[in-house]
Amino acid sequence: MSGQTLSPEEIGIGMRISVHPHSDDYERIILDALDTTKNQIDLGGLEISTGEVSTYVGVKTGAAAQRLAEYSTTLIASASRASNRQHLTSHLLFSRGCPGEATCELIPGEIPSEQTVTLERTGLEAAAAWSLYPLADDGSAHMDPIYAAIDQAKASGVTVTSEHYATILRGDLADILGVVVNAWAKVGQEVPHVVSHVSVSVDSPSAQRAGDAA
Repeated sequence: MSGQTLSPEEIGIGMRISVHPHSDDYERIILDALDTTKNQIDLGGLEISTGEVSTYVGVKTGAAAQRLAEYSTTLIASASRASNRQHLTSHLLFSRGCPGEATCELIPGEIPSEQTVTLERTGLEAAAAWSLYPLADDGSAHMDPIYAAIDQAKASGVTVTSEHYATILRGDLADILGVVVNAWAKVGQEVPHVVSHVSVSVDSPSAQRAGDAA
């Protein structure tokens, strides 16, 4: 199955997300954040399942990139606020493409495109370690879309630096996640299977000692 009429469910678009409040009261914080997210955004057309490691969010219908960006931003921001702005980390894995999720053969040039994600700023400064993996099996140069995504991130206004095995993004939480999801979705318009991983830190004590709010 291929073509521009594919739904997000047929393509296999979703993410896994976990939040880790650095607080003794972590259970309440996580459950409060999940409830707040459920009440703040429309969950219709999403498949959501929370397990002992993380929460799976699969998109069945609608603008997949926008919906995943809204859910992840809302969940992380809600957990941060529920913890009274104690240190919080979150790990996210985005996947777009059929392997492991759906039975189809995606053809470059026939993959539905995504609208650009737009998010309201949260007022939460964050830092994130971001990696992008275009899983092309046609012999194409995998670094080209990665370099293009990094250039796209630099043009967005967030602070971008390089470290071992990751690109570091700094800025408002919503701006960071918007960059990550937009870049991942854009690569997915040409590469049939693309994965992106990001680890987010909000209110890190070590960063604050170094003069960085994230």
